[in-house]
Amino acid sequence: MADLDDERLVQDPVLRLKAALHAACGKICDQLQMQSNVTVDKQVVAAIGDITFQQIETFCQDLDVFSKHGKRTTINVDDVRLLCRRNPGLLDKLDDFQRSLKPMKATSRSTSSRSNTSSRYDDHNVDITVVESSSDMDDIN
Repeated sequence: MADLDDERLVQDPVLRLKAALHAACGKICDQLQMQSNVTVDKQVVAAIGDITFQQIETFCQDLDVFSKHGKRTTINVDDVRLLCRRNPGLLDKLDDFQRSLKPMKATSRSTSSRSNTSSRYDDHNVDITVVESSSDMDDIN
């Protein structure tokens, strides 16, 4: 049975993301336990991971709707800002992050030539990379 679960985990990217998120939640809770006198039950870690994943799914749906409303096929920072509109602290952090990216963008533009196909992308797009390690997956089992 464990082999079947491992095979499903390898083949299904959503399950891999859920497993990586669960492992990350577990590591954060472990750090919390080391820093304070709080113990976190494994069921709580699982619940935090599930709730976080559900929230991310909702965010993705909202971002998709916001970009479609703007008659765009690309989600940009304005869509994310709209998503964060009810959380001023998060909106401030997002604005700070965006400002920190602008100097890097200016430097990279002056050193590289851009083709016409890449001109459709503007300063509002950021590449995101998901890093997974096999040890994160082992922590879940």
